[in-house]
Amino acid sequence: MRYLTVLLTFIFLGTGSPLFAQPSPSLVISGNPEAPPVAWNKQGKLQGIGPKLATDILSQLNIPYSIHPATDWLLVQQQLAAGEVDLIVSAYKNKKREQHMVFSVPYLKSPVVTVVKKGDRFLCNCWDDMIGKKGVAGQGETFGDEFDAFIKDKLDVTYTTYQRAFEMLEEDTADYLIIDLYPAIIYSKLLMVEDKIEFMEKPITVQQLHMALSKKSPYLDQLPAINNQLKQLKEAGKIKKLAIEQYNSWHKTFKERQRFYAKADKKAAEVQATFNSEARDRGLDNLARFIEREGPYMGGGVDY
Repeated sequence: MRYLTVLLTFIFLGTGSPLFAQPSPSLVISGNPEAPPVAWNKQGKLQGIGPKLATDILSQLNIPYSIHPATDWLLVQQQLAAGEVDLIVSAYKNKKREQHMVFSVPYLKSPVVTVVKKGDRFLCNCWDDMIGKKGVAGQGETFGDEFDAFIKDKLDVTYTTYQRAFEMLEEDTADYLIIDLYPAIIYSKLLMVEDKIEFMEKPITVQQLHMALSKKSPYLDQLPAINNQLKQLKEAGKIKKLAIEQYNSWHKTFKERQRFYAKADKKAAEVQATFNSEARDRGLDNLARFIEREGPYMGGGVDY
């Protein structure tokens, strides 16, 4: 009996550790719920290129994970800063975010494009060509430290909702819309204006999508391993392929919803059905145009 008492005292007190080791907490994943095909909330679940990449990589590395349901992009970033979320599946790198995030290597380029009303193209080879015209952009959007500063100093740009931005093009209260390629493709479909707009030839700039780990995450030391996996997938061309697959997945859902709402809005459905009857999907064409090629893009005051 005395031997048993001594043994138990050693186990509970002498080692300073519990009798049984506690399992490691799972890495918490989240992301922007409204950025298809990179990330979007589908029936309470995070879908898209970013979530698919993150879960595949973490499974390969035998890192336990859970996916945090996202409803608001700003809230997700605040949760990451507080350490409540470990990993955001996609984000642009900038100085403000680097205060509380550590970024992975880039895994997918995200061109920032200029959208105009159909027939309203203008010569736009560099940023200076936008001076003197009225621009519009999505509320809360950022396009990289350099171009954000150029907008502030040189351009006349109003920030509003995507819906209102496309309306301003239609009613000629804006000459151009500054927007990331992915939401440009997605929202032009959602708002049924694909046949009323066109994309300018050169992107304004090209940003890069990264995964981002919270500086408070216990999994911060796994970043080199995550980077290694991302590099391998990128070099093998699997991420570009995934971008097309996820776009097609989103588009399938969109068309199903479109048929559902057609019962309540037959006229709008007929207009869109006529446009959808084209041989190829225009969104898919624009993805290929800007993502698959390595073309020139604008610079500040320089005609490339």
